[in-house]
Amino acid sequence: MNSMSQFLRTPSGTLLAIFLGLFGVAATVVGWPAALPHMLAAVLGATLTDLVIARVQRSAGRWPSSALLSGMIVGFVLSPATPWVVTGAVGVLATLSKHLLSTRRWHIFNPAGLALLLSVPLFGTGQSWWGALPDLSWLFVVLLLAAGAFIVDRINKFPLVLTFLSTSFGLLTALSTIDPTLVAELFRTPLLQATLFLSLFMLTDPPTSPSRYTEQVAIGVVVGAVSIAAQLLGVGQTYLLVGLVAGNMALASRRWLNERGRKRAGALTYSSKPASS
Repeated sequence: MNSMSQFLRTPSGTLLAIFLGLFGVAATVVGWPAALPHMLAAVLGATLTDLVIARVQRSAGRWPSSALLSGMIVGFVLSPATPWVVTGAVGVLATLSKHLLSTRRWHIFNPAGLALLLSVPLFGTGQSWWGALPDLSWLFVVLLLAAGAFIVDRINKFPLVLTFLSTSFGLLTALSTIDPTLVAELFRTPLLQATLFLSLFMLTDPPTSPSRYTEQVAIGVVVGAVSIAAQLLGVGQTYLLVGLVAGNMALASRRWLNERGRKRAGALTYSSKPASS
């Protein structure tokens, strides 16, 4: 009991509590007979895969909190009408991407984001972002924002979120002066709520988001600009995920360059030391 209370005080535990609250509200609207098995399929796919990998790596006993959260994001984004086997497969894909596409020091891609993006060509999935509460009144947008702001403040990612939203909506506003019909739907339900959900709960994923404020601003601009460009180029419902993955790649490249620079500097320092007599 004590370990559970300690977990709930961590950022992962706080986010899990928020997700359970959003699930309770969203499932009431969508219908529990559809929402519950759909979410269970996503969570079981992600967590069971993580437990199997932990067993193979002989690190059994590790609580699969990251996989649990990734599974819930997969469940929230995919339409509840998605076949359970497909939903579970996307959950499996999320966990596999975390373990396979990583370095010794960091993850490269947001697991749920990459899996959801790949699920479109692989399984022909549809994304409703029902976990962002798009089927409810605008009052629930305030609930989404309040819950998201709480966790974003907790993990110190406000520059990232605000830069992404400013870039996205700033570009859309500029484009609307040229052709309002081109971008009008992006200001409406469910795409508005989808944008908020991605910015608050996916873009800020600690292992795949920057900690320095300058890098947060830079990545926020990249994700916002690529998202809007992808939408204009006709990628359809995946435009937010395309932007997210582009941001992950930009950050991974930055980390790789920094790591290479540190190794080069260390090598130069070592080579410059005088040889001992």
